[in-house]
Amino acid sequence: MLLGGRVAGPLVSLAGLLDEVHQARASIDQVGHVLNRPNERQALTTGLRPRFEGAIEFRDVTFRYEGAKTPALDKMNFKIPAGTMLGLVGRSGSGKSTITRLLQGINRDYVGSIRIDGTDMREINLRHIRKNFGMVLQDNFLFRGTVRDNIIAGRPGLSFEDAVRAARLAGAEEFIERLPNGYDTFIQEGSPNLSGGQKQRLAIARALISDPRVLILDEATSALDPESEALVNANIQRIAAGRTMVIVSHRLSSLLDCDLIMVLDQGKTMDIGPHKELVQRCAIYRHLWFQQNRHLAPEGFDDESSQPAIV
Repeated sequence: MLLGGRVAGPLVSLAGLLDEVHQARASIDQVGHVLNRPNERQALTTGLRPRFEGAIEFRDVTFRYEGAKTPALDKMNFKIPAGTMLGLVGRSGSGKSTITRLLQGINRDYVGSIRIDGTDMREINLRHIRKNFGMVLQDNFLFRGTVRDNIIAGRPGLSFEDAVRAARLAGAEEFIERLPNGYDTFIQEGSPNLSGGQKQRLAIARALISDPRVLILDEATSALDPESEALVNANIQRIAAGRTMVIVSHRLSSLLDCDLIMVLDQGKTMDIGPHKELVQRCAIYRHLWFQQNRHLAPEGFDDESSQPAIV
């Protein structure tokens, strides 16, 4: 047993070393993949800096992620005027989040044309786009610092009054005033001392601090409890005043106030219109709606089928 242990010990150590080598190689490959991507230096320093109103148009936009066999967007076409509140719905993988990524300029190697107020996005300065476009994700990161620091993060030249104005618009002022030190309350990294609803409202305030012409909410309320979601949705109309909003949500009830709802499937626009019209004419939207609101479903609705039974 002693000799066996002396022999097996180095072999076990060697196996562990080989495993660490494989992990290190995979990590280096991932870092290399990021570092070898073309940088945005030219797009950040050159290009037009127009005054945005918020009209968005996709013309035959096709985009495929690296290594994917099928396109995430396949000849996407739609057009919305400035000041429109647009909801994006569809099954998982239909291209909703891809649209928001293209609007932020994260992916620029697409085919077709994306126009903002009639100007091709590729001709617009990327820093200018991101300054005028606000973004709120499903899970937002709050930094170590005060509430005020987190609201004006990335906009150090703005004043305390600007932070208060953004918090009031996002519906966050009510709970901030109840914090021990108000806007000077210290938040730990990752914000463990805040609830999900409070965290999301601070993220919305941070997105609104620069008064963006286009605000994108990508599943911003999907992880919230019903009470917190209701508080956020209650402020949507007030937030939308004077700006274009693109809202991605699986919960169709949160999109009822949208001017237009676009239904996506496999990277294509299946239909676009108000809620009442889509329930009547779009089978995919009707199925999703009755799936989430079974008490409203007509007799004969089959939840297992891909489309509702028509009676």
